[in-house]
Amino acid sequence: MRPTLRLLLSAVVLSLLGSLSLTAAAADTRTKIVNAANGEIGQGETPPGSNCNPYGACESWCAHFATWTWRKAGIDIPNYGFTGDIYTWGQRKGRAHSGNTGMKPGDIVLYGTGPQNTGTSLHTGVVVAAGNGKISTVEGNSHDKVQKLGPFDPKHAKNAGRPGNIYGWVSAQ
Repeated sequence: MRPTLRLLLSAVVLSLLGSLSLTAAAADTRTKIVNAANGEIGQGETPPGSNCNPYGACESWCAHFATWTWRKAGIDIPNYGFTGDIYTWGQRKGRAHSGNTGMKPGDIVLYGTGPQNTGTSLHTGVVVAAGNGKISTVEGNSHDKVQKLGPFDPKHAKNAGRPGNIYGWVSAQ
């Protein structure tokens, strides 16, 4: 085989292998997030009704839980107590998306009308499954514990019993 052709084929093979490892790394991160979230289902407050939880301060803790799942998967995100801060962090990192479509397992969804304050950014959850136009989430501080919800249509989250519709989401990758 000619040296030029051998060099060209080697470059193509290396390029393909590099793409596969990036895809595998992305899938691995998402799998770690989903596994972390699913592994906490049923975890509650101690004592019940106190907002004291293993993920952060004794305060509303859905955002603490969501960011905890990401840190367990190796994503360097602060332990936020306010859901809107997750969206703002995502904007700075180029990962925030407005709207209620396109989520994948491992992404964080945000309920309400926007990230401005606690009256507009109401709650958050981690997407653990997506398909056929529906998502399932695992959410901290859902009736004072970690709960799995869904599948439900993300375009009509409030109708599915969530505290509001989805105003945006932040991608795990």
